[in-house]
Amino acid sequence: MVEINQVYNSHFLLWQPSNPDFPDGWVRKGGNTQTKWEWVGPSEGPRAIKIVHPSGPRAGIILENSVVIPAGEHQRWEIKATIQSDIAEIPCYIKVYLGAVAVNQYLFSTQSGLVPEEYTWVFSTSVGVTGILVEVGIVGEGVINIHQIQGSRLYPKRALRLDEKGEIYVHHVDSIGKIESPVSVRLISPLPIPVEVITPIKADLRDLTPSRDGVRIYGSNGNPIDSTLEGLVRIKVAGRKYIQSSETVTTSNFFVASMPKDVSEVSVYSYAVHNIGTKVILGQLQISPDGAIWTADGLEIDILPGALEVLAPNHFLRYVRLIYRSESPNTLMVWFQAQI
Repeated sequence: MVEINQVYNSHFLLWQPSNPDFPDGWVRKGGNTQTKWEWVGPSEGPRAIKIVHPSGPRAGIILENSVVIPAGEHQRWEIKATIQSDIAEIPCYIKVYLGAVAVNQYLFSTQSGLVPEEYTWVFSTSVGVTGILVEVGIVGEGVINIHQIQGSRLYPKRALRLDEKGEIYVHHVDSIGKIESPVSVRLISPLPIPVEVITPIKADLRDLTPSRDGVRIYGSNGNPIDSTLEGLVRIKVAGRKYIQSSETVTTSNFFVASMPKDVSEVSVYSYAVHNIGTKVILGQLQISPDGAIWTADGLEIDILPGALEVLAPNHFLRYVRLIYRSESPNTLMVWFQAQI
């Protein structure tokens, strides 16, 4: 079966009058003031994105949120990027976003500078996924030409209709089977089945009143359930509780960790990180089952000077913290916000 490309404007041929200098559906990602993105090639094609990156953090291109690739849970996807470099062994990457946070990436080095090479990466989607964003670029210094970026669903092959939660929509269920022939049934005993008939008894009862007669229902905490005079149950809806903490920290050239948070009783949480210095900062979430042994939860992200980045969890363990570093001391504002 032929694989169908799901990436919009994967060959960079389309553009809009509002932005005639860059292909439609794609935006620049990362880099610094010295990085250049050039849309090269004739207008009728073929065309490519040329990234000239002298130094600094990684630089690439990423799909806009308006052209996210529709996807569902527990699917297998294949991403293909065709890249050409001026010289061999240029470090590049393919990064996939399953929601607001990059959950995985594929690092590789270009093989040849003579002809475009195709690099392929296969991955699976997790629970709750409704869309995919793809980012491709260069990790270190160098010059690369990105000729095309394609993505196709390997499994399931058939396009599935998803509901608003990203789950498979089921219209109806066919019967599993049917009875092919009548089934004969006989009684074990031919004797009549005895039936006992109880005649109703008439009795005079006094009038029942709510103040003297009724049923009282108790909750699990031992308190009775409240009701109105009309017998309607009074229900009190409890609101969500919101918690927040913040700290201003100074980075160094090795990873430093924020104060650990116990998230065992919160329903949702995230970190907001504001770089109020002049240097690029690397940040990453870590999780732990006991507050002593830690592991990474997601990728390192670049926090540019003046930028505000949000880091949300991909997996659950009881404790979470943020680690950060930069090449020289830099000031960072960190917020932790959660709902119970």
